[in-house]
Amino acid sequence: GFRPPFAFTSKDGKELVKREIIVADDTATSMTVTLWGERAKQDDSVFEKRVPVCLKGVLVKEWNGGRSGSLQETGDLVFDSKLPEAQRVQQWWSQGGANQSLVALSQDGAGGAGGGRAPSGKAATLEEVRQHAEMLGTSVETFSCVCRLALVQTKKQGEAQPLSYMACQEPKEGNGRPCNRRLDESGFCASCNRAGKAAPRLNIRCRFVDFGDSAWLTTFHEAAQSVLELSADEAKCIEQGEGGREALEGILRAKYFGQPLQLGVRAKLDTYNGDTRPNVTCFDARPVQRGVHGRALLRDIHSMLGTTPAAAMAAQ
Repeated sequence: GFRPPFAFTSKDGKELVKREIIVADDTATSMTVTLWGERAKQDDSVFEKRVPVCLKGVLVKEWNGGRSGSLQETGDLVFDSKLPEAQRVQQWWSQGGANQSLVALSQDGAGGAGGGRAPSGKAATLEEVRQHAEMLGTSVETFSCVCRLALVQTKKQGEAQPLSYMACQEPKEGNGRPCNRRLDESGFCASCNRAGKAAPRLNIRCRFVDFGDSAWLTTFHEAAQSVLELSADEAKCIEQGEGGREALEGILRAKYFGQPLQLGVRAKLDTYNGDTRPNVTCFDARPVQRGVHGRALLRDIHSMLGTTPAAAMAAQ
């Protein structure tokens, strides 16, 4: 998968452009790698081809509980490589790897902008996520769940619940990512120690349902935009428009039990007021790729029956 290029100004005044791509190999493991400059500016069609890619000179660092890479200026980026290793990965991808659930090394939480890829993590139902969350150890677990949106929490104890907040968009020193810390009412960012660029970010509580269970999940900005099919700016404009909050809630209700979604769900242990308990959140959301999901269901059926697709066709 890939994300759109992102232009920003560094602390020393340099204009920079970066793009994140998600690479995977035949170990069914994926990692996010950042491209810079002219490599990042290449047309989206270059990244949509699903051909083998070879990277040399990638600096790997630990960040946000995972690992991510950055292609150095002196490194190499080669698409559609004919090296034996690249052809091996291509064969794995074409013979079923494209349909596998991937273990993500990069816990970046980024979602809505990624070129059609499915959320990574262990395939699970909402009931299975609940069971795993009750037995969590010290590690962070990620899951991929297929479900539908049933409800957005718009009120709490009778009062309207904020669905967004204003966040600092000043680039952080070192990696150029937006700060995204919540601003106070005056627009001041305590992390950056100044008032600067700002933008609304969604932070909502959603009730998702599948065939056997339901779950309330805190759903962060990128995933929330995908679930609601609304940007944070659009939601804020609707709420501040002529119809007000009622108009926004009407649009949200129209989304309930709509298209099936594939969620990226993260489960970890957090401490609240000295009490340790599981924290399960939605960090990614996309429309279900119906062909891929259908084939996965078919494999499950054959597995339960102890048959193979080829044998089933022969029996017919």
